[in-house]
Amino acid sequence: MNEVQNASLRIGWATRNVTPDRPVVLGAQHRMRVSEGVDGPVTVTALAMSAGEPAGDSIIFVSCDTGGFRHRWYDENDYLPLCRAAVRARTSEIDVDRIVLHATHSHTAPNTLIGRFGDAAPEGVMTAEECMDVFVNGIAEAAVEAWSNRQPAGVSWGLGTAVVGHNRRATYFDEASDRRGGAVVNGFTRMYGETNDPEFSHIEGYEDHYVDLFYTWDGGRNLTGVVVNLACPAQETEMGMRISADFWHEIREEIRRRHGKHVQILAQCSSAGDQSPHRLWYKQAEERMLKLRGLTMRQEIGRRVADAVDDVLPAARASIETSVPFRHAIKDIRLPRRMVSDEEAATVRSDLAKLEAEAQAGANNYRLMRPCRRVLERYESQKESPEIVMELHVVRVGDMAFATNRFELFLDFGIRIKARSPAVQTFVVQLAANDGWTGSYLPSERAVANKGYGGSVYNNEIGPEGGRVIVEETVKVLNELWER
Repeated sequence: MNEVQNASLRIGWATRNVTPDRPVVLGAQHRMRVSEGVDGPVTVTALAMSAGEPAGDSIIFVSCDTGGFRHRWYDENDYLPLCRAAVRARTSEIDVDRIVLHATHSHTAPNTLIGRFGDAAPEGVMTAEECMDVFVNGIAEAAVEAWSNRQPAGVSWGLGTAVVGHNRRATYFDEASDRRGGAVVNGFTRMYGETNDPEFSHIEGYEDHYVDLFYTWDGGRNLTGVVVNLACPAQETEMGMRISADFWHEIREEIRRRHGKHVQILAQCSSAGDQSPHRLWYKQAEERMLKLRGLTMRQEIGRRVADAVDDVLPAARASIETSVPFRHAIKDIRLPRRMVSDEEAATVRSDLAKLEAEAQAGANNYRLMRPCRRVLERYESQKESPEIVMELHVVRVGDMAFATNRFELFLDFGIRIKARSPAVQTFVVQLAANDGWTGSYLPSERAVANKGYGGSVYNNEIGPEGGRVIVEETVKVLNELWER
């Protein structure tokens, strides 16, 4: 790669409210939920950065309050191409390949996945296609406006702490044999398993309570925005029936209450495939503290994250830089599929037969049968297509970096990247849209061994071997960006 030189920065921000004006089917979960109102806006926020113009480098991050970027089940995904085409139709000034979409993974955002629940949306409810159009147009408008809003700017970054994410996988001394095919295969680990069980042993994995913060400033050294990177999906009220950005709404509200409504917030979810805001132990103690403070858990998360922003802010204000090394590398990397064994295929066939029998008896098993069928499709095609391609983006800004991936990446892999990166801080960004299926779990080695939701063959197309490739390729690109 060419030598990375210092360059003057230009930065622009924009946001769009993409909250539907009619009821929608809410994304995620295993049953159809029709929204019963709005609990705060759903938004897309764009941050455009460039340096060394006219021949310099650039990046446009677009953070989206959505569960992920899937528009069609497992088929060639047109979500990212549609967004890039919509930007291209509005301007020729933007290199659309340098647009990165990433999801907060809210489970109470509008569903944009056609056929998620098998049935058409009820009468009067927005379809997945209609919700998709709202998001695509909002994303394109925000990206174009952020690009046109660019002005000479400064940046700074720092590291804070806030307890938000928790490992959600409880591990037991005995193997949990009760199981149902199509999504969950419990072994020694269960997602959200009870920890007051006499057989409870430990929480399976680590937690990351660091908050990576990236601040932007105008020419008068006034705060214009902040990138907040957390290792936790937006799922505190994931079972709710109201449209919501989940805890990111409270984070935005609290930061703006303290620093002004003009301040933009770009939400980033770091590697968090095995994380959630739900507590597995000390639940009563947490609830007691919430009652004493008079807060909901989402409000408490907003307070904690805003406190982290404020704690780092004086140091960030004292270290503003306007000319830094800036480079954006894009690389397609090939990842080995998690192969479906003969034994696994036989088990899945048995599971599918049972589910089909239940469906004939009137059960709504569509969401459970589809993963079974997909596993069997993979089994038949895996020899001909043993790899998938992932579009990797790595951006260097000064001595910090951003690095993307398309998965619900288990925390182990994100920590490996951060630990081995030459950057002082590395903002890992998961659920970044790709031209293809985005969003399956990518489990750690111990998760595959322990099974449970997220660690079974139903839930991941790429296994730990692919995760190691992501780590190696990401670190390789990072090292190249730091070579002189």
